[in-house]
Amino acid sequence: MFVWPGATSSDILGWPAQYIVLFLIAVTAWNTVGAYLGIYQYGDSYGPRTLSRLVRAALLWAVAIGVAIFLFKLPNVSRFFVLSFVSLGFALMASRDYFERLLGRRNQPTQHRVAIVIGHGAQADWLLEYLRKHFSPKPYATVRRPDAHDGIEPHANGTPYVNNPTCTQELGRLVEIFVATGDMSGDACDAVPQLLKRGFTTHIMPTVFDASIFRLTLSDLGGVPLITLRGGEIDALEAAVKRVIDFMGASLLLTLAAPLMLVLSLLVKISSPGAVIFRQERLGKNGRRIYIYKFRTMRRDAESILKANEQLYKEYVANNYKLPKGRDPRITPVGRVLRQTSLDELPQLINVLKGEMSLVGPRPVVPDEIEQYGDCASLLLSVPPGLTGQWQVSGRSDIADYAQRVRLDMEYLRDQSVATDLRILLQTVPAVLLRQGAH
Repeated sequence: MFVWPGATSSDILGWPAQYIVLFLIAVTAWNTVGAYLGIYQYGDSYGPRTLSRLVRAALLWAVAIGVAIFLFKLPNVSRFFVLSFVSLGFALMASRDYFERLLGRRNQPTQHRVAIVIGHGAQADWLLEYLRKHFSPKPYATVRRPDAHDGIEPHANGTPYVNNPTCTQELGRLVEIFVATGDMSGDACDAVPQLLKRGFTTHIMPTVFDASIFRLTLSDLGGVPLITLRGGEIDALEAAVKRVIDFMGASLLLTLAAPLMLVLSLLVKISSPGAVIFRQERLGKNGRRIYIYKFRTMRRDAESILKANEQLYKEYVANNYKLPKGRDPRITPVGRVLRQTSLDELPQLINVLKGEMSLVGPRPVVPDEIEQYGDCASLLLSVPPGLTGQWQVSGRSDIADYAQRVRLDMEYLRDQSVATDLRILLQTVPAVLLRQGAH
């Protein structure tokens, strides 16, 4: 049963002072988290994606409150009260969001929405096909090109022309226009405002190029729309929060895992001659050479075994610097179990404590591998490598295509945030328990 703490002489209007501070922190933190994640900027219906955004926001909010309690030294705040407060707050905000969206849907027109693609060329054809495949029948019942009934006629060069204001007034709330500007002449700049003034929601697509690995924001420059793409770097405040989480998380995990690591050290030492801990050179932030730590899972003469067999080494390089599962003669019996359970990577918590790695980040690469990243290498090296990351929770060694590995790392860099890190950490638990891609 929840009991409000008793009054003290330092109370403000009967409320304990430390709880006043906690309340102010919680309100400020939720607004900050909500603004950062943009949870109130989405107009889609309530569903799994919306709930997922709220859960991520709640987790980041809870972490922010926990850090604030530590930094502001609020020892009298009950942990049970904080748990109850966060749980009740999340439930109320999720309910509020649900009913807001429910009322919003009731105020929307009941007719089916239509997406009209304007343009004649490869870009418009691609856009038409993509919308039909991914957005029809929801949220668009129909995806098509304009016809006479719409009151919109494209010129020979693809530029839209509005010739029937009455039709557009009737359709304006139901039709959304997608303009493929890559297939049009400069006259499209004059036509787009016509569509907007007639009440159409208009989406403008610039020349097609793959921007999926970059973070996109829209602004304006002197009234002209401006699309900004960037790699997804986090600000100084969030970087500091991430480092605090790394240090505290690594310290806690090392403390809890110390007895297990002692047993594993004895097993590694007894099973085969050689050092217990294996150091391997990798690339850290800004390309700095670091040495990551692992429990040794291979024979002491592993390098000579690999390089002595030319065919084996070629297969090793061709298979993304790994040998196929069950075909690596260098791995010891104990090492095979350690790899399958990912326990061999526990010593990398020391790298996290030292600041050379993070709990979550792109996978650390050996110097020879960096060429595989091509132009993306500088982005990869802009952050510390991670103990776990998008690649690890997406299949790890089961992903044979190196280009797919690169893309997963780039997608993490695009989406990186404390909330993203918490999501990946939660996904890591079942991935390790189910041994996904570990060999």
